[in-house]
Amino acid sequence: MSKVYMSLPISGYDIEERKAYAEKLKKSLSQFYDDVFNPLENGVPLDAPTSEHMKEDIKNLLTCDAIYMANRWQFSVGCRTEYAVALACNIRVVYEQE
Repeated sequence: MSKVYMSLPISGYDIEERKAYAEKLKKSLSQFYDDVFNPLENGVPLDAPTSEHMKEDIKNLLTCDAIYMANRWQFSVGCRTEYAVALACNIRVVYEQE
């Protein structure tokens, strides 16, 4: 069973737009992976501090075989952190093509 973690910028964006974007990505990635982790569905309330989301997200990332870096990930502190963890833990990195 293969599992992928979606890394997408969230902070500073309209949350409804991010939810729609995440659902679109999840649907697309489901064609290639058995399980797709959406960080907007991490069980942490949306209004919780970013640090709480990141703690849960990193735990989930560590259970994945790959990380999918969504467009503009380079401009997000959270995405860059997830990327660094993936590299350090030898998790395969896949990039969205603009």
